[in-house]
Amino acid sequence: MRRLARAVLAGLLGALAGLGFGPVFGGVPGPAPFVTAVAACAGAATLVVAVAALVPRLPSTVVSLAGAVLVVATAIAVTGSGAAIADGPWRLLTGALPADPTGPPLGAVALFAGLATLFAGLLAAYAGSPLAPVVPPLICLLAALGLGASGPPLPGWYAPAVVVLVLAVLFAGQGAAPRPGVLAMVAGTGAVAVAATLLLGPAAPGSGEPADVRTLVSAPVLPRSGVSPLQQYLALRDETLPVRVTGTTSRPGGVLRMATLSRFDGTYWTVSGDFRLAGRRLPHTPAGSRQVTVTSRIRVESGDPDWVLSPGRTTRLTVAGLGVDESTGDVAVPAGTASPTAYDTTSMVNQADAGALLSADPVPASAPLTPPMPAVIRGFVERTVAGRPSASGQLIALYQRFKTAGDFRYDEAKDVPGGHGYYQIQHLLETKRGTSEQYASAYAVMARGLGVDARVVMGFRPEYRGDAFTVTGRDVDAWVEVRFAGLGWVTIDPSPRGNTIGTRENRPRTPTRTGQVDDPLKNTTPRRGGGTRPRASGDGPPSGVSRSDDVWLPIGLTAAALLVLLVLSVPGAKTVRRARRRRDRSPRRAVLGAWWETVDRMREAGLPAGPSLTTGQAVALTDGMPELSALATMVDHAAYAPEDTSSDLPMRAWETAGEVSRRLRDGMGRRGRLRAFFDPRTLLRPR
Repeated sequence: MRRLARAVLAGLLGALAGLGFGPVFGGVPGPAPFVTAVAACAGAATLVVAVAALVPRLPSTVVSLAGAVLVVATAIAVTGSGAAIADGPWRLLTGALPADPTGPPLGAVALFAGLATLFAGLLAAYAGSPLAPVVPPLICLLAALGLGASGPPLPGWYAPAVVVLVLAVLFAGQGAAPRPGVLAMVAGTGAVAVAATLLLGPAAPGSGEPADVRTLVSAPVLPRSGVSPLQQYLALRDETLPVRVTGTTSRPGGVLRMATLSRFDGTYWTVSGDFRLAGRRLPHTPAGSRQVTVTSRIRVESGDPDWVLSPGRTTRLTVAGLGVDESTGDVAVPAGTASPTAYDTTSMVNQADAGALLSADPVPASAPLTPPMPAVIRGFVERTVAGRPSASGQLIALYQRFKTAGDFRYDEAKDVPGGHGYYQIQHLLETKRGTSEQYASAYAVMARGLGVDARVVMGFRPEYRGDAFTVTGRDVDAWVEVRFAGLGWVTIDPSPRGNTIGTRENRPRTPTRTGQVDDPLKNTTPRRGGGTRPRASGDGPPSGVSRSDDVWLPIGLTAAALLVLLVLSVPGAKTVRRARRRRDRSPRRAVLGAWWETVDRMREAGLPAGPSLTTGQAVALTDGMPELSALATMVDHAAYAPEDTSSDLPMRAWETAGEVSRRLRDGMGRRGRLRAFFDPRTLLRPR
């Protein structure tokens, strides 16, 4: 019975480790399909373990193989993954969290949990070492923590439960009952460890930045519109890029956001995040208690938008397979994919009011503004914020200068200049007229110059009739979001819409309701010196006897585990090398890294490529593949051109390298792609 009890305890530990994948699917215990799949696979494994413990004469090899087959069959049957279950790990590594609890991703997690349960139980039943049964569940738990690092945290009871089961497995492996003194010492040590984890863990160094294993894999989704959708502002405003969207919302009067632009290079605001494959549930980081849930129904009647429209940060979407930026929540249509024509969204809208903003501190920017503001813009900022010592007071001063001082005008003329870089901002300060594109860019740049974290948001300001709305290109809009401690990103609209100049035929007929919800600073009156306000309270949040005929089982299992690690180390090393090449600080070396990566893929495809070939010779090996030829041109420019490599060339080179890799993979069969995935030859030749 001791053997059976130890095997069952080890199985329970494996099942608990499997539940550690809960954050990948939204939290612990997780959605019902996830719990059901893990319980089914762990239950099947525990059944095999119980049989092995009760019938010790069964050959261990037969039991192990039968158990593995049963667990695999259970995972496939419960999740309906079929042979696609092999794609589950890749989809988990490249997808956004939370993952949808269906298909291959769920099947892969359930299979991993079931195998961890099976191996833990078999080691408990057959192995002599009391530590051996603990290893598979801990490996499973480590994988769960790495994969779900960006998801919700595990509940407080989880760590003590793991500790209790580990101790139970170890004690069950003892030949004699431990003495009371030993039990008391172990219990006291465990209690101190658990208490220290619960009390000191959140304040431990690095606890706010968990290691996410998904960062080792490049995000595979490329937005269809590129990285600067704000360049389409004029085309939408003039309706040369036609679009018409209708729908309903539970919160009429608000704006519809489209894309968040958080990187400024002096000329353009661009999207800076990585886009991962999204399911129907999207990542959301709570930013306080001042958020409201808004539901919307969107119908695209004409046009082909490159982004999903939503009143706020989308948390649920009825269409899967799009790309999502986990940091901003933007949902983009991937390149080569048609836009959805109808979808429903659930989103979170920040409803912070002016009082909350005045009592909160703006969050400092993570890096200085580069390139710095020209002297004209810097002088304007210094004059505007003079006498305002607080960051909030300076933001209000800039807002009031644009919005209510009376000398800046909102340009409604038919023909208006486009652009939002330093040149256009200086032109705005000289002429004192511009569109929301220029006002939003100017305010965000000036806030960044003051050291505050700010960004530009592009979207639409719909026309409402009740809870129904209509959006056309003329409703295109831009505004600013500033991050405040304890509040998150708060909308600020610096455009002086009440002081217009010029007119156009397609000017929006009905202005959108603004006020405390859409523009919390609208009704504020700046006080000299920024006023006094309370500061925010926080910075943001006994050994068994082995059978003689089974003595080789632990060695065999260990050797198998080492073999698996050795095999998986090849694609793992390739992934790490690819990431280092792509993220090289030198643009020139980053472009060359794209070429080296492509040459490696050519070798894996069976082409006689190598470092000694010129770019022209490599292109000739593929019969002049256009994508490879384009990449070769970029590489030659980066390697031999006298001028410095442009900052956007590495991105274009890696995008082209990805297209070449896809073309090469399409020319290989399933077996060839599998062989290339584990091919170690490209790792043997140093770069």
